[in-house]
Amino acid sequence: MKPELKELMEDLQVAFNESVCESDRIAAVLAEIKSNGYDVVLALEVTIGVTAATAGESEVPAAAEAKPATAPQRSVTPGKFELTDEDQQFLRALKIGVA
Repeated sequence: MKPELKELMEDLQVAFNESVCESDRIAAVLAEIKSNGYDVVLALEVTIGVTAATAGESEVPAAAEAKPATAPQRSVTPGKFELTDEDQQFLRALKIGVA
């Protein structure tokens, strides 16, 4: 991932977090739950997909930035599989070791 895109994605993560933390409605519901004798742990999952814009929508043509598409590897042996580069990058981002 390009450094500028990574920075923007981190900014988006902070913006989501701030939006949830600053929401009066969420604060009110959490307070109501707590007033009924419960502790609250709030965990949200956000999935964000990013693709290069088409040439008409971007200053840089998408073809100039895009990696060649590769089909995911399929395994025919039960219990064994191959990870694509994207799979490995995703797992590393989640702090999951990839051998």
